[in-house]
Formats: sequence, structure tokens, C-alpha cells
Amino acid sequence: MSLKITNLEGFKIGSVLNPSITEIYVRVLPNLQKQNAISETEIEVNSEAKSTILGGLFDNSIQINGINPIYWLKYDSDVVDMNAQYLELEEDLKEILEANQPDWTIIIENLGV
Repeated sequence: MSLKITNLEGFKIGSVLNPSITEIYVRVLPNLQKQNAISETEIEVNSEAKSTILGGLFDNSIQINGINPIYWLKYDSDVVDMNAQYLELEEDLKEILEANQPDWTIIIENLGV
């Protein structure tokens, strides 16, 4: 599951604007070794957004207004279905990105089988 982000102006890659690359994919990578308890049933998890271009490896951290977004996203401490949890994290990130970049078109998409 990933966020498919479309920006008709292109994306900055290596600090250079590439107007021909108008579509990227972003995946939330939660780091469960870095977390804070919020309550008995909820924790905050350090999550980094990694991006890829044209189906490549998820190895480049996306930047929003020059800021590398490492977010503390809410996470259920007693999660049973990880797919549902990843969807929740993707929805949280989508909301954050849409607030920062209203010109982007963002959809949640399943990649692969």
C-alpha cells in the first residue's frame, strides 16, 4: 500500500526540479523501535515517508517545503490486522501531505499482488 502522488509541475529529485516526473509513490515506514505511549491502547510511532519513482526502490525520503517528514503517527498498541494499521498510517500521512501541498493529487493505492 502506498500513496500515489501526482504533481503536474514535477518533483524535486536531488534538489533539482524534474518537470517530466509528475508521479511518485510514497510509503510510510513505521519504526516500532521508536515509540511513545499515549494511553493504555495507543502509542505514537516514529514514521518516515520514503518515495520511489517509476516503481523503483523505496529509498528516497520525500521532502515537503524542504522538510524531511518524520512523523509521530498514532498507532494502536493492540493491533491484530497490520493491513488495517498500515491503511490508517497511510491515511494520516495523506492528510498531512494534503494540508502542506494542496496542489498535489494523492490517492492510496495497492501495489503488487
